[in-house]
Amino acid sequence: MKTFKYFVLLLILGLLLVACGGDTATDEPVAEPETTAVEETEETVAEEPVAEPVEEVVEEPVEEVVEEPMEEPMAEADLDGAFTTFLSGMTGYNTISIDDLNGMLAEEPPFLLDVREVSELEEKGWIEGAVNIPLREVADNLQYLPSFDTPIVSYCGSGWRCTIALVALEALGWEDVRGLTGGSFGGWVEAGYPIAEGEIPALVALDAATPDPAMVTAMQEMLHNVPDGFGAIAAEDLSVELVENPDLILIDVRRAEEVEENGYIDHANLTFIPLEQLIEMSADWPADLDAPIVVYCGSGHRSTIAMSILWSYGYTNVRSLRGGFGGWASGGFPAVGVPEPTFDMDAAFTTFLEGMEGYNTISIDDLNLLLAEDAPPFLLDVREASELEENGYIEGAVNIPLREVADHIEWLPSFDTPIVSYCGSGWRCTIAMVALEAMGWQDVRGLTGGSFGAWKEAGYPVAEGLPLEPMVLEVAEPDPAAVAAMQEMLHNVPDGFGAITADDFNLALLENTDLIVIDVRRQEELEENGVIEAANWVHVPLETFVAMKDQWPTDMDASIVVYCGSGHRSTIAMSILWSYGYSDVHSLRGGFGGWVEAGYPVAEFVAP
Repeated sequence: MKTFKYFVLLLILGLLLVACGGDTATDEPVAEPETTAVEETEETVAEEPVAEPVEEVVEEPVEEVVEEPMEEPMAEADLDGAFTTFLSGMTGYNTISIDDLNGMLAEEPPFLLDVREVSELEEKGWIEGAVNIPLREVADNLQYLPSFDTPIVSYCGSGWRCTIALVALEALGWEDVRGLTGGSFGGWVEAGYPIAEGEIPALVALDAATPDPAMVTAMQEMLHNVPDGFGAIAAEDLSVELVENPDLILIDVRRAEEVEENGYIDHANLTFIPLEQLIEMSADWPADLDAPIVVYCGSGHRSTIAMSILWSYGYTNVRSLRGGFGGWASGGFPAVGVPEPTFDMDAAFTTFLEGMEGYNTISIDDLNLLLAEDAPPFLLDVREASELEENGYIEGAVNIPLREVADHIEWLPSFDTPIVSYCGSGWRCTIAMVALEAMGWQDVRGLTGGSFGAWKEAGYPVAEGLPLEPMVLEVAEPDPAAVAAMQEMLHNVPDGFGAITADDFNLALLENTDLIVIDVRRQEELEENGVIEAANWVHVPLETFVAMKDQWPTDMDASIVVYCGSGHRSTIAMSILWSYGYSDVHSLRGGFGGWVEAGYPVAEFVAP
């Protein structure tokens, strides 16, 4: 058995050696066994990777995406179209006077829009029936406005803000919007028309008009950005800026014939664009939206319209000249092409003298009664501010010191508004009255009886301190030449205001034999009371003072004393002579009556 086991073991080892080549391997290459084509193919196939079975992909149904409808972008506001329509349809530059508005309210009242701040209404009242929407909020509250074809009258404190509002409303689609001129609410009050006071009425939604949303946005943007001061610039400030900022751009929006007739402001960066052609000439607007621009016209209304339109187009630094070119020229600021003054002083003073009633005086008692009426006069206090601070003033008075009266036309009322001028004793207010009448005011009276001093002594009410700063009315447009003449006269009023006492007059008669004495009383007064004897005595009644100019001295520097019965008429005559350029004229304080009371001699009048 063992032999058999060994035999089997050896047999297995032999087979293994044969399979491995064993020790019989030589260096001769061993030929590869040939294979049949069938075998090769089978081998090749055996070596290729077997592809994995592809799993059939079943696509999930794709959920259909429904796009949200996109809002169409808001169209831009058609500013060109809106403003072209507005400017081409203007009537009287879309203004309405105080008297015309009062007439409308009694017949077919318009929609009244008060664009002042609520605090102003609370303090000063409003026109009955007005709807109050402050200027900057107008485009935010269109639901309170009437239909597009309803006439609207906008008003404010002086007439400035309501012009800006009317521009915005016209752009939004309202067809008949006008701004109240004549000082707007201030002028309405000065004219004595009724006002409402107390609780301000609540707004009532009308929802009567649907403006273009893009235009609403544009006007909101414009009004929200109205600057403090509402874009107004005074002539004094413009004068300084023209020197300090040569890049400042001036735009004159008057018509060509106005420029040719009246002149213009001299500046390197001046452009002429008549308001009526503002849009069609937009190529002439400054390219820089942030450029400093000042627009001016004749009085300030048209330039405020132009300013508001430029704001609407995105200009950020545009202002309007308050008082316009008229205020600039009358203020003595430099201009080109201004015609020589043509003020007919003879006609102005003749009209004044022929129209006098009671020599244009008013008593203290009569003034007190007038102040209690529905339409009180405009009170003008021509004393210095220090006098008001020390002694008080009559409630409601506007304070303009005598020498500055012709410098502040913008604070004065319309030509037909009654004015009462007063001072400390009645002297300065007479001079002021003469100047105002020469410039065109038709009903100016001086307070007699001692003026403010007598008012106070009579126990009539007096306000303490200083009045509020005068309200800018800009309702009167006197001839610039007349203004210039009265400025010249008032600026040169001497210390003592031209008064001479009886004692000083008596000395002057003794010391100066060339002194000329003019008696302006009526002839019957001379015959009844006598005259002051003087070598160079002349009789020129005040009523015919200008008509008898040939009796005036030929020497403009001659020493002259004028007298009347009490001093009032002679002060009128003295002021007239000053206006014509006479440099050394005095009025006898107390007049002929004061002379007699002082004990000086009187001669009998002998008719020539």
